[in-house]
Amino acid sequence: MTDSIHPVDPTSETLAAQCVRALLDRHAVPRRKHSTVVTEVLKLSYSQGHRRLTTDATWTLEELRTLAEHFGESLAGMVSLGQLGELLRGTLRIGTTSIACRFARGAPIHKPRPGALVAAWVESDWHVVPAEDNLTRQAYDIVRLVIEPSSAASRCIAVLDDHTDSAETIAGYLKSAGYDAAPFTDLASIMAASEDGHFDGYVLDWIIETNGRKDTVRELVGSIRSRDAHCPIVVLTGEVETGTADESDIATAMARYRLKFFEKPARLSIISAALAESFAAA
Repeated sequence: MTDSIHPVDPTSETLAAQCVRALLDRHAVPRRKHSTVVTEVLKLSYSQGHRRLTTDATWTLEELRTLAEHFGESLAGMVSLGQLGELLRGTLRIGTTSIACRFARGAPIHKPRPGALVAAWVESDWHVVPAEDNLTRQAYDIVRLVIEPSSAASRCIAVLDDHTDSAETIAGYLKSAGYDAAPFTDLASIMAASEDGHFDGYVLDWIIETNGRKDTVRELVGSIRSRDAHCPIVVLTGEVETGTADESDIATAMARYRLKFFEKPARLSIISAALAESFAAA
């Protein structure tokens, strides 16, 4: 069953529903499939699963824990990450040092703790700085601070998945991790785009369906490797168990082309870490 594609008003969602949606987004579950996944994992009727995500219907702690553990997360981790929301981009400034960062902004503060870092809007940019005794402008508490990894700087990643939602979700997560990511949904487009050597790395669904025909990305991978012997290539699939994807074919490609392989649903943080590890080793 396909979920409704009508947008959900986030103000009508409970905090629990927001945390669940954030969990599903992190694991590349398309928005149109959120209610279906909740229904299947929790063994609810479709209407019950849909109401939990779109109304003020009550969630039990056991339901939240079951969903978190299904995707390899803890209940505490799911709730804390779900409440952070979107991280803002800014610049961490300490003395003469400036470092790109992302942060979750907390409440406005007037008397910061000694030595605390605060965020302030300065000349069209967020500055994260050590707090002063006497604040000269409105400052905000820092709930979470992420230093941009040097491995992500100026790295452009091509993402291929024949489901638009999945391609955009993965690309969006990589952008939040500091990469420049471009989503593709068909082999012809990414093949043409890859020929100019613009991309530093790739995240590819192993099987791509085009006009009812299913093809692997083996030819694409071979083409990439003929031009770049070292760029990271991450391959994903959820079709090994169904038999649609040939396990031995994937294993052969991994050895020949030095691929990293993950079965879906793969945690987006692990995909990002695999890219960072490959760049660091290059």
